[in-house]
Amino acid sequence: MNINIEAGSLFNRHATKMTLVAQLMLGDKAEAEDAVGDVFADVASGKICIEGDKTEALLMTCLKNRCLNLIKRKMLLKRAKLLATADNTLTEAAAMGDETDKMEKILHFIDSELTPQTARIIRMYYQKKLKYREIAAQLGISQTAVHKHLAQGINKLKSKFKNNGQY
Repeated sequence: MNINIEAGSLFNRHATKMTLVAQLMLGDKAEAEDAVGDVFADVASGKICIEGDKTEALLMTCLKNRCLNLIKRKMLLKRAKLLATADNTLTEAAAMGDETDKMEKILHFIDSELTPQTARIIRMYYQKKLKYREIAAQLGISQTAVHKHLAQGINKLKSKFKNNGQY
């Protein structure tokens, strides 16, 4: 049987149910339709081979994986935006009036209130301008660990200085 004809037939039988499942996972109808379309495009191109009587289960598994990848991508973008916002907060704090005094307070907080590893990572990132991979290599930790230390330190800095109305 022609792959394109088979993909069209499968689409007609399963697309509605798959779109509903994807919409539940993604929370957006347009994204759900795109995810379902991507799965069937992979079937039509031969990337996904459908054999046997487990067609629906295979299609649903492929759809679930596609949706989870989209969710993961969204979360990474959201984290990047959050870090950029936090980075801007630190930059804005340094640029305001009596900069030296404020920076001394921030540095004192970093040294006294954060863990030594988190303080070291914050200094490497903001003072030495090192990238995640460079910090990770120098400290022998993963880039994910670098990200977590930075996020933790930034959150503590924000809660200390922003919520207290100091900066």
